[in-house]
Amino acid sequence: MGEPLFTKRRARLARCGPRQRVPVVDSARLFGVLLTVAVSSAQAQTETKTDDAKLQDLMALLEQETELATRSGMNADFVPGMATILIGEDLMARGVRNVGEALTLVPGISQGLEMTGERQILSRGIGYGYASGNLKVLLDGVSMNSTLYATANPVLNIPIEQVERIEVIRGPGASVHGEYAFAGVIDVITRKRQRNLSAQAMDGADHGGGGIWYWQDPERDLSASFNVLGLDGDGGVDVDGDALHALGQPALSHAPGPSNETHRYRALFGHLHWGDFFAAVKVLDDDYGDYFGINHFLPPDKDQLASRQGYYSLQLGANLQLGERLSTRLRLEALRYQRDRDDLFVFPPGYLIDDSVTMSQDYQETRYLAAADIHWRPNERHQVLFGLEASQVEVDEATWEWPESFAIDYPWLDDSRNRRVLSLIAQDEYRISDRVTLTGALRVDDYSDADTYLSPRLAAVWRINSEHILKLQFAQAFRPPTFYELEYPADGRGLEAGEIATYELGYVLRKPNWKGRVILFQSDLTNQIIFGDQNSGYINSADARLRGIELEYEQRLGAHLRFDANLSFVDSHDFGTGRPLPGGTDLLGNLALLWRPLEPWTAALQLSYVGERERRVGDERAPLDAYTTADLTLSYSSASESGLYAHLGVKNLTDADVRYPEQYASFAGVPLTYVDDYPRPGRRWWLSVGYAF
Repeated sequence: MGEPLFTKRRARLARCGPRQRVPVVDSARLFGVLLTVAVSSAQAQTETKTDDAKLQDLMALLEQETELATRSGMNADFVPGMATILIGEDLMARGVRNVGEALTLVPGISQGLEMTGERQILSRGIGYGYASGNLKVLLDGVSMNSTLYATANPVLNIPIEQVERIEVIRGPGASVHGEYAFAGVIDVITRKRQRNLSAQAMDGADHGGGGIWYWQDPERDLSASFNVLGLDGDGGVDVDGDALHALGQPALSHAPGPSNETHRYRALFGHLHWGDFFAAVKVLDDDYGDYFGINHFLPPDKDQLASRQGYYSLQLGANLQLGERLSTRLRLEALRYQRDRDDLFVFPPGYLIDDSVTMSQDYQETRYLAAADIHWRPNERHQVLFGLEASQVEVDEATWEWPESFAIDYPWLDDSRNRRVLSLIAQDEYRISDRVTLTGALRVDDYSDADTYLSPRLAAVWRINSEHILKLQFAQAFRPPTFYELEYPADGRGLEAGEIATYELGYVLRKPNWKGRVILFQSDLTNQIIFGDQNSGYINSADARLRGIELEYEQRLGAHLRFDANLSFVDSHDFGTGRPLPGGTDLLGNLALLWRPLEPWTAALQLSYVGERERRVGDERAPLDAYTTADLTLSYSSASESGLYAHLGVKNLTDADVRYPEQYASFAGVPLTYVDDYPRPGRRWWLSVGYAF
């Protein structure tokens, strides 16, 4: 899914820096193919050879490579497990507006929401719960998971205007990427080799703009890029009843009223390449309202920015060729993460005291990383990776403030916490024949405040012929306790790392104009870390098992039409409750139709289905209803690499009733719940325009 199609700017947007491995063809050749395929049958007979050659160029766009699975460039269909590559321009054409939304186009991935605005990404049913970090999130290869909660919410809010592509691995990836690569790995690659200015707006949501600047000096092998964008918005959805209605105290509630989804986003991504050396700077600031309230009491309608998350990252490195068969990649990274809350709404006036109760928090951590990867190719069939990583995380600040009228003695995080991790990686890729490749990997992670964890992987890829590919894989991963979880274990007991073991069988069928993929998997979860409640804290829950199937299909219907679809089914079982895992669904589906009636125009219809979602333990209501959304988008792009481009779309065209299952909340042992879960916006229009030069 997600290959680029029918975009006049493909050649310009595919230029993505020295390490880009996505093959490209220029616009003239690509659209020459499309026009040639569309000519009359009389002309077709005399131009058969030319058409065949150009068709090969067109299908070369499908031969996308990724380093995410093995840290070595490899065709996405040949890597162990299943990798999905989403192209930024393709996402724009489909009406996708940010990274979190884009991920729902990947089989088995769905979206949720935490009560104060944190995005929840569930992969194969895993990821529901407060402060749940079960996915490794990278931004241009830099890990963005905070050690506080293991999440990376600001990355999920990055607009597609800043995104060149998104690479996704479903299932465990800890043998290469270590902690939090539990249910999947995501790498968001930002746009670099472009020059443009853009602006965007959405009905009742964000509006703003930015630009990308690129410069190069080929003689000195020197290049630099800056990608900047800012957004502001004061959106929200109407809420009929909050927890006060459920408790029989509607007079104290601000509901009916809107949720506080005020948003302010600022980002700058800078990159510098000089020969074998590179440097990158990331400044990402994401501020938002308190949505549905931390205790499920609807906040007052003030459009207040109650939460802030910020990243400041510096990366220095080099890709050095040490010999004909030996190379290394060296990296030094420093990342500062801040999470602040300013007058976050807690209780309304009259609930506990006469005044409204708010609270403020300030948290800051800094992570340092030194890493070296050595790639050795003893011969043409054999490639070995040795990796060494050393990192340290320190809490610089952790404060919690309450109003004097509601002073409580409730502990916050210990600001003396720190964590040191030493990691060793060994991976061996061996082609025992021209068609069969075996991959074995083992990673060892030693934690100063936890334990030592082993993450093995064994995989085989059999290219039966040019059309048929068979894959087998076994992989294990772990998820260490976060700083927040270590601070609040149930009954003062220690927490063990959650672990997962996954078995996968995959099959890929590649035809000249279509492609199909299927994967069967089983995952066994041990010692899941979940949030029990505010009285007990975090616990290791009972074991669980997931079994499922994921199907993907891509078809080109002539010169002007493309059809993409995927369907995923997962059967989850929690051995402790005897129920499916909460928050997830057993059935997900996507269907996209992209049509290019005229050369500068593309129309896209994107349908997405989300099945019934399970409730949290203790909630006896029926599962949350399934829904289907339809997004319609019309895109225009200049015939040349420069010029005007625009996207106009309607989200949720049919105004479907979309709701996310609520997160658990309680106070003094009393469950607090929203009457109708978390409603999401209905039909909305959006516009994105830009000029490339």
